[in-house]
Amino acid sequence: MLVLSRKEGEKLRLGDEILITVVKVGADKVRLGIQAPSNLLILRDELEVHDLESIEEEERITLVFTQEVDQPAPKPMRIAA
Repeated sequence: MLVLSRKEGEKLRLGDEILITVVKVGADKVRLGIQAPSNLLILRDELEVHDLESIEEEERITLVFTQEVDQPAPKPMRIAA
């Protein structure tokens, strides 16, 4: 495992298309910003397999919606505690 130290506002790049920015460092958590292609699925590690199935269903619904309407569909947001 590669372990890096970063300060607020600093970034790291994964390959050519993924950019991770340290947005905020708090006492007990770090807030990260991730810029990546929209077709790349980004999940927290604690999500389980049934959560993946739900996300895949949302993607199918979004795809159908996009095909029926000639505008890009809003990207679904998932808020999980």
